[in-house]
Amino acid sequence: MIYTSKDNWYSWKYDDGELFGRRLSGSQQFKSYFSRYHGSILSFKEELHNVARDTMELNLGTPSVMFSGGLDSELVIRSYLDIGVKPNVYIFRYEKDYNLYDVSYAVAICHSLNIDFNLVDFNLQKFYENDAEAISEIAQIDRPRALPYCKFLSTVDGFPVLGASDLTAYRLDNDYTKKGTWKIRCWEHDTAWSKYLRAINRSGCAEWFKWTPGIVVSYTRLNWFKRLVNDEFFGKLGVTSTKIMGYREAYPDLLHRVKQTGFEKIDTLVNEMEALLTKKYNGLHNRGGYDRTLDELSIDITGSTYV
Repeated sequence: MIYTSKDNWYSWKYDDGELFGRRLSGSQQFKSYFSRYHGSILSFKEELHNVARDTMELNLGTPSVMFSGGLDSELVIRSYLDIGVKPNVYIFRYEKDYNLYDVSYAVAICHSLNIDFNLVDFNLQKFYENDAEAISEIAQIDRPRALPYCKFLSTVDGFPVLGASDLTAYRLDNDYTKKGTWKIRCWEHDTAWSKYLRAINRSGCAEWFKWTPGIVVSYTRLNWFKRLVNDEFFGKLGVTSTKIMGYREAYPDLLHRVKQTGFEKIDTLVNEMEALLTKKYNGLHNRGGYDRTLDELSIDITGSTYV
C-alpha cells in the first residue's frame, strides 16, 4: 500500500471526487482532510521522533533524505539520528553552482553531524528540456520549481523522504497596527509529490510534516508559533521566516541561514517552463490551497479549539 501519511490520516480530494483524487478540470476545487486523533500530543521534538520511528516501522528500507541545506530537511535528518538511524542523505548540486550556497550549508551540516552524504550532480536545464513536462502531467504540478523534487524522489535508493508540507500560517492582511486574523493553508502542490509516488507505485514520505497528527498539532503549540499568530512578529513565513526560532525549541544549535532555492540565477528558465505549462494546460490550475482557522484545524484533528 502506498501511504501519503501514517495510516493515510491526511488526504485530499477535488469537489465531490474520491479521496486522494486527481484534478480532472480547471474548475475543480481542492480540499484537504484530517482524520480525528484521540491520542495525546507530545512536544514537537518528540513528535518528530515519532514520525521517524513510524516510517522505519514500515520496513521499506533505509530512509533516503533529500537535503537541500534548509531547516526542514535538517530536522528530518536529526530526527532519524536521534532514534539511532543513519539515513542516506542526498544533496543535489545544480550545474554552474546555481545552488552552491545551500549545498555548502548541507555539506557543512553533514560534517558537523558526522553523517555521510551522496553528492549528486543534477542538470536543471536538461531536466526542464527533457523531463519536466512529462512529470508535470503525472504529478499534476504546474510550479516549475517543484518539479525537480519528483525526479529526486524517483531516483534515490531506499525509502525516499522529502522534508515538506509544514503548515503555512498567514495573515489575511498586513496591517500590523491591529490584531490580525490568521489562517492555516494546505497547498495543493505539496500533494503533487505524493501523487507522483502513487503514480509510479513507490512508497515514500513526500510530506514529512503532515505524516502524523502529532507533528501537525505540536507545530502549532510551539512558543514561536503562538507568538507568530499573536502578531508578535512583523511579516510572514518565507525567505525572512522566523521559523528557525520555533525549530530551535527542539534543536537549539541550528545554524541560522537565509533560505534560497537554487533558482535565483535561472529565473529565465523557470519562466519559460511556466509559459509552456500555461499554454499546455490553458492556465495554471494546480495552485490551489485549502484554508482553515486555527480553531478549525484543531477541531478537525483533536475535537477541541486551539489553545
